[in-house]
Amino acid sequence: MVDKTLNVAIRVWEDLSRTEEERREYEIRLKQILDEQSKKRDRELLEQEMEEMKEQREEMKMEKEELKAENEEIKAENEEIKAEKEEIKEQRKTMKAEKEEAERKRLEAESALKESAKQMALKMLEQGISQTAILQVTGLTLQQFEVIQQELGNKNK
Repeated sequence: MVDKTLNVAIRVWEDLSRTEEERREYEIRLKQILDEQSKKRDRELLEQEMEEMKEQREEMKMEKEELKAENEEIKAENEEIKAEKEEIKEQRKTMKAEKEEAERKRLEAESALKESAKQMALKMLEQGISQTAILQVTGLTLQQFEVIQQELGNKNK
């Protein structure tokens, strides 16, 4: 029926025309139906809540995997940095050793040059070449030249 007032009136008339037992059966049946609907609604809400929890778990799992991947990337980057630091450390060691070797060779060359200049000065002195010429040719200082003269004098005695 379309008329709401008429529907309400018919329902009221049906309620009034029922016997006490029919009303009780009706109320029992109504309670069963309402209980079933309530259980159904509770079940639906529970299922919905479980689905939401499942989605949240999936999201958390994905976030956890993303964090794990990020941690792995950070670890890899840290390892790379550590390897680079070690490489730089090794390069510094190598450079230090090369520098020390170059300094040692420079000192040896300087010593050899001084010895060569000394030997040249001795030979020039033996040949009677003047002090000024010897100093200009050998690059010796006056003090170094005097030490060589003393050594030559001691040698000749």
